[in-house]
Amino acid sequence: MNPNREKIKKEFEKYFDIPLKMVFDLATTQVKVKDLLKWKEGDIIETNKMAGEYININIENKPLGMGEVIVLDNKFAIRITNIFTKDDLMELNVK
Repeated sequence: MNPNREKIKKEFEKYFDIPLKMVFDLATTQVKVKDLLKWKEGDIIETNKMAGEYININIENKPLGMGEVIVLDNKFAIRITNIFTKDDLMELNVK
């Protein structure tokens, strides 16, 4: 293996355990304040996403890629379908 690559890998290891906030844009809906105030534990909020639809994946409020909503063992899950490249992000005008 390339000695330079090993040196870079070793340098980045100190960052491996840093927690990052990830957001999967699974649910988007609008609600009126009067309805929000009526919510209680166990209420069901309908969203605009279904299994098979594509969603945005963000990390620390920046786009990371896209995913597909799937159902796995009766639970919603996200299949990563695309991780953006630097060129993709430039095209999206992300700084």
